This record gives sequence, structure tokens and C-alpha cells, in this order.
Amino acid sequence: MRVGVDQERLEGMSPRKRVNRGLIRAREFLFPFLVVGLSWELLVRFQVIGLRTLPPPSAILVEFWDLVWNKGVLIHHLSRSLYRLTIGYLLAVGLGIAVGTLLAVRKTLREMFMPILSMLISVPTIAWVPVLLITIGLGDNTVVTAIFLGGFFAIAYNTMRGIEMVNKDQVNAARLMGVSGVKLFASVLLPGSLVSIITGLRLGIGYSWRALVGGEMLSALVEWGIGKMIYQARFWNSVAVMFVGLMVISVSGLLLDRVLLKWLEKETVERWGMLAER
Repeated sequence: MRVGVDQERLEGMSPRKRVNRGLIRAREFLFPFLVVGLSWELLVRFQVIGLRTLPPPSAILVEFWDLVWNKGVLIHHLSRSLYRLTIGYLLAVGLGIAVGTLLAVRKTLREMFMPILSMLISVPTIAWVPVLLITIGLGDNTVVTAIFLGGFFAIAYNTMRGIEMVNKDQVNAARLMGVSGVKLFASVLLPGSLVSIITGLRLGIGYSWRALVGGEMLSALVEWGIGKMIYQARFWNSVAVMFVGLMVISVSGLLLDRVLLKWLEKETVERWGMLAER
């Protein structure tokens, strides 16, 4: 299989070749960002773009440095956001996989609740926030609940569809050998549906970030968070601070995907030969 061949080729490389390969990948990854950043800088500096309040990337980087080292607030904003995101997302993962599995293996429940799931998955998470502010309150609980709702439906739906696509012959063979319940899920259903589940996890983390920022912006009792930082920057017309917040959200989402979900994908479905290494 391609995965095994690529792994053997990588293990047979000398340390120098591995470093060179890593540098080439880093260059390929950073090149588009450098092109966009340089083009943006030149367009703003030479006033090709007529937006006077649009800061160049250099001004955004200066503001980033100021918020991190001089004012020291960016790390605190980010830590509070990641704290809320961790709680809400983990709840969405646990309950989403559990509910998706239950709907996949129980036809009666699936027929009963599938219309509701199809309806709710179409509702933007930001639309839940005003309702949560009234019913739950103005603090962290509302933001965490919004994050949970943002990730839950995508994870549950992809888990259900993934399990439905598992080879029925494998499931029946496992049952004939006496495998059932949690053991059947862990040994047959979960490995067979993991490609779809990881897709749901990726969608869920993106939706959860959106819910986090929206919840922090609208929740009056939340004082710290990236969303709150962006929202408060509008009072001083500090567009650079807003772009710093957007940059932090984008980079954090990318790192979560590359460090956690990509690692999970590589150690499971790629290693099992279910997904070709990219």
C-alpha cells in the first residue's frame, strides 16, 4: 500500500534528507501566505485600495507584538477562549459520537429523530446565542453551550452516516462470532466509520470556533476572549486589533486541525490503508 511504502521511505531517509524535506514542506506551506501578505502590503502602501482604515500586514504584526508583549492581554484573551472551546467541543465530541452511533444502529430511533436532526443542523449557531442568553444567562455557560451546539450536530450526523456505510457483511460476521454492544462498536463500527467521523470532527471544530466568537461578542458578562477583544475594538475603531483577533482564530483553528486531527487521521485511517497519505 502507498501508506506503507511512504512510511518505509521516510524511515530510510538520513537525518539531513528529513530536514530538507521538512524545509521544503514548510516553504510550500508558507509561500501562499507570503504572496498574499506582500500583495496586501503593496496595495495598501501605494493606495491602490481606497479603504483608508484598512491596515497593512506590517501594522497588524506591530499590533500583535504590542498586544502580546507590551499590553500582555492577547494571551489572556486566547487562554479564556481555548478554555471555553475545550469544554464545549469535548462535550460535542462525546455526545455527538454517542448519539450518532445510537441513531445508526437503532432504525426506529433514526426514523423518529432524523427529521429533527436535519432541521437543527441547518440552524446557524449564532442564531442560538440570543435564545441562550435569555434562557441560560450572560456568562460562560451560554458560550460553552453555543460551542457545544456548534459542533454537536455535525459530529452526530457524520458519525451516523459513517456507521451506516460500514460493510454489513463485516458487522454480521462479527455478530455471528458473538461480538455485540460496546465491543462491536469498538472493533468494527468505529474503525469502519472513522473517516466520516474525522470529517465530522473537522467540521465541528470550525463550527465551534464560530459559535465561540459569536457567544463572546454577545455575552455581556464575558470580559475576556478573542471574540470580546474583536467586539471591543470597534469602540476605538481599531481595525488592526480586529485583524489580530481574526489572525489568532485562523491560526489556532489551523493548528488544532494539523496537530490533533491530522495526527489522529495519520495514526488511524492512513495507517490502516483506508485513506491515502497526502
